[in-house]
Amino acid sequence: MRAEHPSPSIGSRVRDWTLWKQPAGLRTYLVAIEVAAVLAAALATTADVAPTTADVRHLGLLLVAVGIHLWVSRRVEESRRDNIAGPHMSTVAAWTLVAVATLPTVFALVVIVWSRAQMYPISRRPLYRHTFSSAGIVLAALAAGAVLRGGWAPPSLLLLVAMVAYFACQAVVVGGVIALSTPSATQADIAGSRRDNLFAALVLCAGALLALATGQFWLAPLLGVPLLCAADWAIRQVETARGDARTDDKTGLLNNRGWNEEADRELARARRTGSSVSVAVLDLDHFKIVNDTWGHPAGDAVLRAVSAVLRDTVRKGDVIGRFGGEEFVLLLPDSDAGAATAVAERVRAGIAAMAVPATDKRGAPVIIDGRTVSIGLSVGAGGLAELDALLRTADAAVYDAKTGGRDQVRVGQGR
Repeated sequence: MRAEHPSPSIGSRVRDWTLWKQPAGLRTYLVAIEVAAVLAAALATTADVAPTTADVRHLGLLLVAVGIHLWVSRRVEESRRDNIAGPHMSTVAAWTLVAVATLPTVFALVVIVWSRAQMYPISRRPLYRHTFSSAGIVLAALAAGAVLRGGWAPPSLLLLVAMVAYFACQAVVVGGVIALSTPSATQADIAGSRRDNLFAALVLCAGALLALATGQFWLAPLLGVPLLCAADWAIRQVETARGDARTDDKTGLLNNRGWNEEADRELARARRTGSSVSVAVLDLDHFKIVNDTWGHPAGDAVLRAVSAVLRDTVRKGDVIGRFGGEEFVLLLPDSDAGAATAVAERVRAGIAAMAVPATDKRGAPVIIDGRTVSIGLSVGAGGLAELDALLRTADAAVYDAKTGGRDQVRVGQGR
């Protein structure tokens, strides 16, 4: 007779939350933002005006519009999120601004909760991250709502200032979590790239236009659905084209073409100066098991985590690339065998220490750890080596590392 195992208690499940495994400072910040969002929402709804029948009708229309938008653009949004490691702004933010500008606060919060509940299975992020993002959206929406209800300027000017308030609040909340969670974060990482900030501004502009249109024609939200769905598709096409040019869209690293261009420049410099150059080829061990066990989104999460380890552990000036599948490549300027081995060992240890939050094939949160990598090195002394020869030697060294037991660094000999 099979033994019955008691189901874990609620307390043990709470203790197993991924949130508690985060660094203390980051954990405190996440909880503080969520508590602030709850308190601010309670205060704002207490001081709010009573909804009217027209508000109820408008709420229902917005809920329908948001639902249709998310259903139609679901696959596009999943693809974007699977291929972006960092902060992500969806066109759904436009609906948040429409709700804040045209509905009482309590109904605007209903729209936010409705959209975030539908976004959770799409987002493929751990629950604590999704909850934190939702809290940040609530705080930004309440900041915009406070501006709109100020009454100190014409409505069009208030809407413009509300957009700025929403953008600024989101920037502060997201910038704070990046600063605390990424030890090597630069000011550009915290502030966001120009492309990401421009996209966020365009989404808010779309929301402002929809809000103005809704004030004149109550069915305007339905007209906004195809426009935002088309925007989702167009943005994905631009991101894919951009990634195909020089960067890998899953990790943001240089792709084969981009890496070879940068590597050729470094080799040309090495020939002029007579300096040594090393190449490292990295092959993740048993990576197929990740995809087979948890699904391809989990595999993509591991690839993004590996790219983060590479950025954090290599030296400034080292050239990082992904050649596809589970293979990564480094070009290490001014490196002899000893210096290259030191870099490779840091990378190997960093990958072994990874604990990657992801979701399984059913969307349940999982932590993927215990991953290892085999690394092959080749060294070109005096700037005389050719790139193809360095790559062949490093590839052969990877094979030696694999057959020698994996999770190790091997230095190849020129062949």
